[in-house]
Amino acid sequence: MLATVLHPETAAAGCLAAEVLAAARDDGGLSALDRIGSVITLRRDRALFREGDSAKDCHKVLTGALRSCRLLPDGRRHIGEFLLPGDFIGLDLDATRRFTAEAVSDATLMRYPQVAVERLIQQQPKLGKRLLAEVWNGLSAAQAQLLLLGRKNAVERVASFLLLMAQRAGDGDHFCLPMTRNDIADHLGLTTETVSRTFGQLKSQGVIRLAASSQVVLRDRVELEALAEAA
Repeated sequence: MLATVLHPETAAAGCLAAEVLAAARDDGGLSALDRIGSVITLRRDRALFREGDSAKDCHKVLTGALRSCRLLPDGRRHIGEFLLPGDFIGLDLDATRRFTAEAVSDATLMRYPQVAVERLIQQQPKLGKRLLAEVWNGLSAAQAQLLLLGRKNAVERVASFLLLMAQRAGDGDHFCLPMTRNDIADHLGLTTETVSRTFGQLKSQGVIRLAASSQVVLRDRVELEALAEAA
């Protein structure tokens, strides 16, 4: 199996912890959603599902990272987005999958049966609005990606990507990139060599520091923002 369900007591403990945290804040009904879910694990580079598969579940990333990707007619791979903790997968409720979802690193996810989600939304309209907001956020990200690929050069694309990852990590100017340079290249529409060379250029200019292959420190955020906007 590509995804493995955790032991019931482990999943129950995770749901209980989520409920306790949810009690302290308004989460738009997501705690109710978690009560119909089950926790699964996914090993690195394994597929959660593939393009064309029947869609019977939607998911939320708990730990780790995933990538959504499609193969182009000429065999090239395009990565649409990287899915990080808190992100949902498959909220569009399509009958079949429009892309392949693979684990960038070992990951855990919450799996929700689509039928149960639809039923819960009917019972709790507030949850439906919360999930609709997630769908709209995804559409906004897709529009931003089109701009990135259509109008920006390599330096601008990499700079924009680093700023977005810093924002999503929420840890200020020090964050982890779980994906490979090849993944980043397929996401930004560049070659792996161009991505590596651009990282090196930003490092030599003192804009970023690479603490390790996956650890990035923004040393000059203002300059990085200027590069992202071609200022």
